[in-house]
Amino acid sequence: MSLLGWSIGGLCFGVGLAAALMARARAPMFPSFALPLVWLLALVAFSLTLPSEPTPYFREGGVLGWGVLTATGLWLVGAFVGSRLGWEWLGALLPMGAPVLALLLARNDLLPALWGVGIATGLMWTLLGRAWASVSGVALSVLALSWTTGLAPIAGAPLWFGVCVAGAGLVAFGLATLLARMGRAGWRYSYILLFGGFALTAVGYRLAGSDAPWLQLTLMTLLAATLARGLSGSELWSRYALLVWVGLLASAFATMRGYGVAACALMASLHALVMSHREFTATTDHENALYTAGALLLTSVLGFRLFTLSYPLQVPRADLYLYFTLLAFLIALIGLGALGLWWSQRGEGSPLWRSLLAGFWAIAAPLALTAVFTERAAAGWSVGALSASLSAYLYGNRLFGWLAPLAMLGLIILLPLGNLAATVADMPRAVRLSVAIGLAVAAVLTALVIAVADREPKA
Repeated sequence: MSLLGWSIGGLCFGVGLAAALMARARAPMFPSFALPLVWLLALVAFSLTLPSEPTPYFREGGVLGWGVLTATGLWLVGAFVGSRLGWEWLGALLPMGAPVLALLLARNDLLPALWGVGIATGLMWTLLGRAWASVSGVALSVLALSWTTGLAPIAGAPLWFGVCVAGAGLVAFGLATLLARMGRAGWRYSYILLFGGFALTAVGYRLAGSDAPWLQLTLMTLLAATLARGLSGSELWSRYALLVWVGLLASAFATMRGYGVAACALMASLHALVMSHREFTATTDHENALYTAGALLLTSVLGFRLFTLSYPLQVPRADLYLYFTLLAFLIALIGLGALGLWWSQRGEGSPLWRSLLAGFWAIAAPLALTAVFTERAAAGWSVGALSASLSAYLYGNRLFGWLAPLAMLGLIILLPLGNLAATVADMPRAVRLSVAIGLAVAAVLTALVIAVADREPKA
């Protein structure tokens, strides 16, 4: 990482602090101290990436910390601009600039930089909650763009394709906002602008000599989004419409070593982001939830694909009939659901310490299970967390909005740290047993803290 890169990262982080302080003073819709806390946690995460010796500190290996700094600063500014000033498209543009900066400034250490962007996104999504209406769509779009960019060198795909698709989506977002202010609101305008931009990008790559099926992937995503919209009018049929996104996943998964899923995930995430703005799309809650569920499904599979390519699963494979994988799957499916239920009990006014505790366990549990049971547990947790979120959506439960960031948070942290945690599983049995005991003790202490904090005063 060059001096220019560190200068830009430090500048973004500094401006992010100013935005966090301004938001706390001028934007009462944000949870108290949420944005400054995001900044502080990002600073802690960055400090953990600094080597103890030798100096200078800003060396290779610190690129993950650079990604955390840069993305956190852009996220904080974007949240303030998007919610306080009403420039939603600009608020979405700023965080999505972090993967682009990683591509420009950290080409030789691209994956660690993108992991840092993901960590910042997970922090922001969990702690900001639902105070900014666009946070889910922007977070999924940033993750999809980051992981699409990271998968490109592995799959032999064009490195800048994801950036071009994201640019087309953001241009469509801005034009749809402009048309709405001119009185031309409606989902059709956004739909045409969005998929028209995707199609032009695909045709441009085709004319540039790429033989990849970009246009086919765009048409497949368009068909899935159209079917989803057609089925979303009924609360019952909108649940079954989740199979539309499963069909898109099955159709695109085998294309270009998984890069087809990456392209579809990015387009679906941008589609969910744009359509969530009901002031100019006039969409319903059922419809927006369906779009978000589809984007969550595709982006999660994209992240899991990147995990399996970055850290090849050892023999025996992480099949669900293996005990360690199945155990982690069940813990995620049941435990994450219970965690999300507890987190959501206070509704939108949930105290910040609840968000911190929920985020801690969404990170600590998969890492501890991986340390005890190897990468097989990481695979089981990732699938179980996704299953918990989609189950909440399928049964019409309001927990879906609370479980989505927790489910993604585990995958976000497993990508950079899963391999490191798995090395503990190769240590003597006593070491692994101590990790399991530590996890159990932490769970008991957490339960005691919750019992004391939530105890109702006696009459």
